[in-house]
Amino acid sequence: MKAASKSMSIFWVATLFSLACTTAPEGVAEPNVEEENDRFIIVDRTGKRWDVSHAFQKYQMNPSEFQFGVGPNAIRPILNPRHLEPGQSGYPADHSTFLILGTTLEEETRSYSIDKLTFHEVADEKFGEVHVAVAY
Repeated sequence: MKAASKSMSIFWVATLFSLACTTAPEGVAEPNVEEENDRFIIVDRTGKRWDVSHAFQKYQMNPSEFQFGVGPNAIRPILNPRHLEPGQSGYPADHSTFLILGTTLEEETRSYSIDKLTFHEVADEKFGEVHVAVAY
């Protein structure tokens, strides 16, 4: 087995392997601001609570104007991506045009659709015996 620290070479490849994707959780509430006595709490889309009282009380920052993301663990990685081979149903036609991210490690080459990675950002992958997080 080659060392896990071997650097990955990123390059464009001529084929696309489709990734099996998970979807974002349904019914997750939009973030909001709650007042509790003298405290201001931002509740993100995952339900996590962030106390921003100090920022309001000391610096007069308006909690309703805070910019914050979707919360921790809200973007799901692609786990065990499914790769298609030429000739399989769903494999792109030869004349298809799209962007991909390609990589080779442990003498295995894979490619990932930029469109799919835009929504997931990370694909957890295994090249031989080496576990890798392919990130975009």
